[in-house]
Amino acid sequence: MKLLIRKATHEDASGLSELFVELVGEQSDIGALKKQLLFVDTQPNYYVAVACLDNKVVGTAMGIVCVDLVGNCAPFLLIENVVVSSKCQKLGIGKKLMTELENFAIQHHCNFILLASSHEREEAHRFYESLGYKDKKKGFFKQLS
Repeated sequence: MKLLIRKATHEDASGLSELFVELVGEQSDIGALKKQLLFVDTQPNYYVAVACLDNKVVGTAMGIVCVDLVGNCAPFLLIENVVVSSKCQKLGIGKKLMTELENFAIQHHCNFILLASSHEREEAHRFYESLGYKDKKKGFFKQLS
């Protein structure tokens, strides 16, 4: 099996939607997802990484470089939508995805990385901690629609 980490394209929409079912329990609107991927492809501050095993999408993580206004005003990276197929976990794929996004943050001169993860994903939290992430801030969420 050959693992490839690369930037997502709109052609990855179906594979990503399958992964997001594992992450949030529901399918994505494929048309809307394709449109978002086309948009993201034009934005230098966004990076949706996909992990492919034998050309099948088995993992993803999204990084967004955000402007900051405090301290030296250097940007930070927000990481969201991290998921590796349950069939492919424990193979180092998640670590490679996170390393790819950390390199993206370094290229954009980010001061730090902020990672969002649902509070009930305790196994994922242990994974992030093994990579050096600390539970340092409390996050809040408000659904708007």
